[in-house]
Amino acid sequence: MEKERELQEKILAYRIFESRLNALLKQRDLIVNKIVEINSTLESIDEIEKSDEALFSIGSEAYAKGKIVDKEKVIIEIGANIAIEKNMKEAKETLEKRKREMEKSLAQIQEEAMKISSGLESLADEIRELSKR
Repeated sequence: MEKERELQEKILAYRIFESRLNALLKQRDLIVNKIVEINSTLESIDEIEKSDEALFSIGSEAYAKGKIVDKEKVIIEIGANIAIEKNMKEAKETLEKRKREMEKSLAQIQEEAMKISSGLESLADEIRELSKR
């Protein structure tokens, strides 16, 4: 009876860890996508500085060519649906800072995911051992 209870507790713990790992992996994917987006934005800013023509997204993966009216400024979101105008240098600095923060978060998530994976392996071994008895 005691071993059955212990087995059930281990299975429950396994499911909780597994759920946490899945949540971390989803969070990791979101952060990776955000980093890719930031890199793309930085590349776009570089292109704007070189040329006064650009492709503008008009939705549903469709783009239109257009001319940049003001190559000195860009409007950048700062959070809570608030955007401000910044010069190109400030915009790049803001984006680079965000990217560093995202990369730091990504490293923390990957570290935690590895710990949970290791814990899952140990729990799986314990569950197998308890099921044999």
